[in-house]
Amino acid sequence: MNQIQSNQFSGYILQGSKFLHHNKMQSGTITIEDKFLTSIEVNKTNQYPKKNYPVIDLTGFWVLPGIIDLHGDGFERQLFPRPGVSFDMNDTLKIVDKELSINGITTAYLACSYSWEGRIRSPEYAKIFLENLNKYRPSMITNINVQVRYETHLVEKVQELIDLITEYKLNYVVFNNHIPDAIEKIQNKPTAFATWANKMSMEKSELANIVNYRLTKENEVSDSLKTLSNFMKSNNIKFGSHDDESKKDRKWFRSFGANICEFPTSILAAKEAYLNNENVIMGAPNLVRGGSHNGNISTLELLKLGYCSILVSDYYYPSLLQSIWYLLDHKICSIENAWALISENPAKALNIDKRGAIKVENYADLVIINPKTREIEATICNGKIASVCKSVVDRFIKSSNAVS
Repeated sequence: MNQIQSNQFSGYILQGSKFLHHNKMQSGTITIEDKFLTSIEVNKTNQYPKKNYPVIDLTGFWVLPGIIDLHGDGFERQLFPRPGVSFDMNDTLKIVDKELSINGITTAYLACSYSWEGRIRSPEYAKIFLENLNKYRPSMITNINVQVRYETHLVEKVQELIDLITEYKLNYVVFNNHIPDAIEKIQNKPTAFATWANKMSMEKSELANIVNYRLTKENEVSDSLKTLSNFMKSNNIKFGSHDDESKKDRKWFRSFGANICEFPTSILAAKEAYLNNENVIMGAPNLVRGGSHNGNISTLELLKLGYCSILVSDYYYPSLLQSIWYLLDHKICSIENAWALISENPAKALNIDKRGAIKVENYADLVIINPKTREIEATICNGKIASVCKSVVDRFIKSSNAVS
């Protein structure tokens, strides 16, 4: 497909589909030139294209903005399929890139831990991951970015994190505090704590010692967060908090400037964010499965209350598209409002320029869907085919043959 675009033609036209434009499903033509959407004509056909571009007939399909996923850690299964087992990072990133594309995700934020847990969630590993991702960047077929998950009690590493953010031009950080959860597991859920330690390739005693040491840093947390937050605010870096349990938690993180509320664990925390015009991010798997896998609040409940503004893949990339069909089947909202949860709203939350909507001068990040089969037929990222099924391949070949 890229040969058709790059070698023979400098652009192409999509015609015959329904497409999401100005928050409404419309019909007409979309012209793509290089990386961008250069023309959108509603209720028009283009039988005689001015630039002799191939016209791809997408009758029966939907064309939607590429999915923007602000939090996904499903890639960890490719890196570490079992505790203590890892694979080549470059090969893994290729697989993750392809997995994103076949799920319609054109912009992804991989959730990379910067944690006291150590091993694969350590600051040292985060640096290795970022180095490898940067090397892979020229080969990307989707737009892969990183969300840094900073553990608040890792106080002595704040300056190192600032240096890392600066070096790799990172633009999204969330604050995590897993100390209360760790203490709860140590005291009341030893089996769950043992599972956690095993996942980190540690003995229980080793992880418990780390937790107890981090507790001694409690009095330094506020000052270190202030240092990090001031740096991020001065550099227009978006940041938020993860797993807010209460209204008090949300207010406390907001006091530092963290105005994104990711995976709140109570309705009161989500409501506090909503009432202060802050984005509330919830997991699509939670919605599709009918509830949280660990007993937290329901994504569906927050959507019905109007508190949730963004859905993310969390640990399962296919859940983003699945969540759209769930919302439509249960008549929770329209396709326009549902799709905004995974495209336009995430773009606005992080100020992602020229993505998240089908608009002239935006990047050509598109998902082509067959509404009858509910399958993604093709994903276009930066104007190039990132993934494609035979049905769309045939239409591209037919159009290119007609022009040649």
